[in-house]
Amino acid sequence: MDKKTRRPRRYLRSRITRKLILDTALEVFLNEGYAKTTIAKISEQAKVGYGTVYSHFKGKDDILNKVVDNVLIDFFNLLEYPFAPKTLREARDAYYELVLTSFRLAEQHRPIMKVYQEALGQSESIFGHWRDIKEQFIASTARSFKYAQEQGLAKKFDVQLGAKAYILLVDRFIWEVVNEQEKDLEHIANIIMDMFFNGFFHSSKQKK
Repeated sequence: MDKKTRRPRRYLRSRITRKLILDTALEVFLNEGYAKTTIAKISEQAKVGYGTVYSHFKGKDDILNKVVDNVLIDFFNLLEYPFAPKTLREARDAYYELVLTSFRLAEQHRPIMKVYQEALGQSESIFGHWRDIKEQFIASTARSFKYAQEQGLAKKFDVQLGAKAYILLVDRFIWEVVNEQEKDLEHIANIIMDMFFNGFFHSSKQKK
């Protein structure tokens, strides 16, 4: 057997083992919660060596971050679509789809998102990972805001600050959905769109 044959097989085994660890870790996190989950429990249930887990991941936090990344893959995929609306309606529809998708993912994966929420309050690395995710969304939103300005679809404003406000608002509602404090996802998404595209006040009617 030559080296070219051996390498793909080793790579495939490595991918299978990595997936097994992630799938098992998801079950352990859901059953035990963040604090009680350990690498020992994951390796025992996955029937792989303790060192094998560490050969694929840095530790428990790294595994949980990867699990949540897999949960959010549909949302990450949406961000890769080019934002090039020709009308205000198209722009609103694009943002509405992004926001509604994020809420639906939070609802669909509520159990593991609750574990992640627990971890956010206990782990600096988990908190930092979620912050980095939000920064990616802020940067993407700022670029789309800038595009909308250049196309004459948006007013002139600080796109970076506007994007931050937008993402922090969506982030807040994601956790409201996770904690079952908001259930009408379409209504929330429409309200957020109204805020950013129409506003709540009549600018032409000044108080006398």
